Amino acid sequence: MKLFETAFDDNFNQTIHDWASEFGSSSHSVLFHVYVPFNKPQELENLKFVRKVLKEEFPNAQVVGCSATGMILNGKVQNDAITVSAMIFEDDTTTVIVRTSYGKNESLDPQKLLAFVKSFPDLKGIEAFTAAPYQPLLDTGSVIDTIPENIEIFGAVAVGDDNNPSFVFADDQELGYGRTVLVFYAGKSLHLLTNRMFGWNPIGYPLLVTKADGCVVYELDNKPAYDVYHHYLHIKKDKNFFYDALEFPWEVKVNENTYYLRHAKSVNPDGSIVMSSNIPQGSTIRLTYGDPRRIMKHTKQIISEIFEFEPQVVNIFNCFGRMLFWNGRENIEIQEISDHLQTTGFSALGEILRYKGNTLLNNLSIVTIAMREGEHGSHVAVDPTDIEDKTNIPITARLAIFINTITEELMQKNEQLNEMLYKASHDALTGILNRGAIERAIYEKCDQCEEFKLSRHLIMFDVDDFKQINDTFGHTVGDKILISIATIVDDYISTIPGAVFGRWGGEEFMIFIYGQSDALTKEIADNILSRIKNEVLHEREVTVSIGVTKHYPLESVMQTLTRADELLYSSKANGKARVTCDF
Repeated sequence: MKLFETAFDDNFNQTIHDWASEFGSSSHSVLFHVYVPFNKPQELENLKFVRKVLKEEFPNAQVVGCSATGMILNGKVQNDAITVSAMIFEDDTTTVIVRTSYGKNESLDPQKLLAFVKSFPDLKGIEAFTAAPYQPLLDTGSVIDTIPENIEIFGAVAVGDDNNPSFVFADDQELGYGRTVLVFYAGKSLHLLTNRMFGWNPIGYPLLVTKADGCVVYELDNKPAYDVYHHYLHIKKDKNFFYDALEFPWEVKVNENTYYLRHAKSVNPDGSIVMSSNIPQGSTIRLTYGDPRRIMKHTKQIISEIFEFEPQVVNIFNCFGRMLFWNGRENIEIQEISDHLQTTGFSALGEILRYKGNTLLNNLSIVTIAMREGEHGSHVAVDPTDIEDKTNIPITARLAIFINTITEELMQKNEQLNEMLYKASHDALTGILNRGAIERAIYEKCDQCEEFKLSRHLIMFDVDDFKQINDTFGHTVGDKILISIATIVDDYISTIPGAVFGRWGGEEFMIFIYGQSDALTKEIADNILSRIKNEVLHEREVTVSIGVTKHYPLESVMQTLTRADELLYSSKANGKARVTCDF
């Protein structure tokens, strides 16, 4: 496998002719990647000429490309001209096939795509170049995730802006705006290894995305999203917002296996933030900062894996935002690979990679695709152990590390405190409120309800013949019955406004209800009696005796508690498995 690269210049025609003289007449598979500067409309005319030359010199080759920036040429980033790279696959079993979502006879219908993939022998990887909106891309990704995990999935989002819309293209088809191109790589001797590089360091506390719609985030922790930039970082709503906020992207965590980076693009008048792509409502985010040393440490780890793989070519998709972060040193990461291996690629608006079973759109990352034909490639003897030394840590980065360390320690202490508070207020066996917590709630709520003239009721119940159950079946069975009762009642009570439930002690339970009518309170007690009788699973019937009362004016809380206890034992004395109410 070989890689040839060139830029569009006065010698372009001759360069491609020379390549064709060497490889064009052979039976090798040839794939061209063509990257076009997105912000230079005049290059579209040059693109027509480029594609014409490629078609004439390599009539059987596959051609894909897109609007781009930061094109990699000879191991360095450049933005001046169209770049063209040719991958020459030398193994006879290697096949490359291109499919688009916009040709007359082509379709990327997800189900058709899946059927096509399953019929493709020795498929090793799928490369996607897209200018499509986020949702169609997400829908296609969900189907792609059903493809066997041994098939690598990777790609990039074409670059564009309000004045220069992004596009993709393939072979001799027209430019596809809002479309997608897929490249399928197959071959018995073809090997691919994908990786992604992050390195951004989380800082501060996690924040919950409480309101979001697509890429617009309205609220974090029920506050306007912009507050996180205004309050903590003093970033203003002005023309520099994008560049200022770019230094502090979000680490978005959807679940234990799904996390990625997103950066802010703009602020709306209502304080909502337009992000680089969708942020799921209900996910958590943390601000991150670009620590050069941490970024390069992560880069070193990935590069070591790439070198160990012994590739012949490395495709690199580097985020446009990451390129801006380096501010003139955008080659620092790419050259660590390019100094030793052949590379191609560009800086994209998003990097696509299937990671732990999920095809994700990443931001501020580098996605690498190492390729080789055969069991072994060229061994790279250089171990880049000195990468970290090439970046100095400014005092601001050291302060950020200091602040982040304190934050992490405070978060650990806060988790420990929350655990202690939970244990202090919850019953160890059943997980519901313990005697102290339910009693405090009754006293506090009674005082609050007095001010607002709200009704207050108590429902107290006790498991019938519980000592006999323990003596006959053992305390382990008795504990399971208490847990089952607590779960059944807690699930029911949690649906009732103004209700608090806890374990009073032993086999006794207490419910405090405020703001509800006498009739509804009695109905709740009857329902509890019925649910426990019918839903607690045991070889003998499990029942409870219940006492129900209300808090009357001018009486103390203790008087109400005592009366609830008396009514409960009245139920016991009158045959058990019943409700006794004094109103």
